[in-house]
Amino acid sequence: MATDLKVQFFSHLNGLALGNNWGDLIRLLDTCLVNGLPFTSVMAASIDANGDINLTFFAAHNAVLIQIVELSGFPNISVDGITMSVNGKYRVKGAPNTTQLILKGNIARIVENPPIVTFSSFGSAKLAALGYDIIYRDAGDVKRVYRAKNPRSEHPFIRVDETISDGTNTYNSAYAKSAMVGLIENMAHIDDYQDTNKLQLPLDTTDFKKNWKITGTGLNVVRGWSKWHWATDRGYEILESSIPQNGNRPFTLVGDSDAFYLLYNSSTVGSKRLNGCGLFKNSLENNLIPNWFLMSCVSNNNASQYISTASTGFMPFFKSDVASRFFTTRYDMLNRLSNSIDAVPLLPNFSSGGTNIFSQTNVPALEIPFYDSNAMLRGSLHHVHFAGKNISGFTETKPILADNSMYVADSAYIDSGDSFVGGLYFYLGELE
Repeated sequence: MATDLKVQFFSHLNGLALGNNWGDLIRLLDTCLVNGLPFTSVMAASIDANGDINLTFFAAHNAVLIQIVELSGFPNISVDGITMSVNGKYRVKGAPNTTQLILKGNIARIVENPPIVTFSSFGSAKLAALGYDIIYRDAGDVKRVYRAKNPRSEHPFIRVDETISDGTNTYNSAYAKSAMVGLIENMAHIDDYQDTNKLQLPLDTTDFKKNWKITGTGLNVVRGWSKWHWATDRGYEILESSIPQNGNRPFTLVGDSDAFYLLYNSSTVGSKRLNGCGLFKNSLENNLIPNWFLMSCVSNNNASQYISTASTGFMPFFKSDVASRFFTTRYDMLNRLSNSIDAVPLLPNFSSGGTNIFSQTNVPALEIPFYDSNAMLRGSLHHVHFAGKNISGFTETKPILADNSMYVADSAYIDSGDSFVGGLYFYLGELE
């Protein structure tokens, strides 16, 4: 069995910043989803007796255990008369110090007792991206449309829009920072969302532009509908007219080309919430109704109205039946262009990672199935898992090995009094 190399994660621990600036979210997504994060120059490289790849960098790498590193431009090597390439992807097996990494190599699977190999010339290395392309970007560099590389028909176009003015109506740039986010089934240009023949998530069939428009001014401005708020003045509720706190936000971003999740503090302290989107594991046919999900704050409040933690989808998997929900496509074979619908997760409780219901299990990671509010069982989510024991000590990105299974964990919901801390597991696959 080869080590799984599909599901990647990134963190603020890698030196990436998610701060109180317009553009921070799009820059982060560009790096994590599309480009990857380059390391500094490789100064030394070798393959040890275990077949693992040892790298030394010019400066600190900031990598975390079991992240995926991608090598390119390295020369081929010859071992026992076999010519092979070391270019490709590897899990981080060790980090002896800030400038050295050990990558889980695969040469031992090809050659028994591989010899030590020292490279005389080097290529480059980076933390591998999750596997998306930028399909469209605007001239102002405030909008993106992402889609999976080599997509299947069900893969959505993921539109992320940080626009704050339509030329008439303007959102105050000092207010809370958020991106309008939604899924669209196909697009011919970056603003192609008005076509009433195209499915969107979320969708209000009375107004196909609802998710993307700005109306009003000042405190009465309404900007978008489904949003990822990454910079607010507090975490346990959102008042967009309040000026966010300065500073970088702790986060974990994890996933692959099918689905990804971003777990982060929208303020420098307080509640850490989950956003995400993509495909789920479908229990129904998806040739007509795609198996999409979206975790976002969906609200049409103006900037002076609080968005409460009691709102649908405010804290996926946490707090209450309503707050723990997210959004999916309505499964209506007779009317596929229907309003979006609540997705209701099936959970042991609303305190993932905050109680010890399975405390005797090393890593009690439970897959999360869900049904919709029409009482139709829809499937389960990729990657994200309910944590059946208290992991509140994991206050930031934490890689975990459970036998051969790889996970990354992070803390999640913290209430307004900081009296509850939970957390989630994300499954990365198996380590050889």
